[in-house]
Amino acid sequence: MNQKKPNYVIADHLRAACFIISDGVKPSGKQRGYVLRKLIRRSLSNCLKLKIDISKSQFFEELVASVVQIYDGVYPEIKENQELITAIFNKEADKYLKAISVGEKEWAKVLKNN
Repeated sequence: MNQKKPNYVIADHLRAACFIISDGVKPSGKQRGYVLRKLIRRSLSNCLKLKIDISKSQFFEELVASVVQIYDGVYPEIKENQELITAIFNKEADKYLKAISVGEKEWAKVLKNN
């Protein structure tokens, strides 16, 4: 199977997430929100593969600013929602890091008991 490099997955997924958020979708466990959450989390997972510190909000500010700079002329609503997009990425990164932490603790318990 031909796997994309992690940096391409990060760029593609975060760019798509920027547009989805700009269209008014928020991450959730249902329908469009679920797709958005999966896009964001897959990109976050690839960030961790590359040892990128996703806990720093500056990382997302720079990525979102890049997307806005590229597409602002064609999609002005993306610039209008830049702060919201960054805030959602930061919130999802926090939730993802907490979920990973809980999962690692549970995994450690399983390994300890075996």
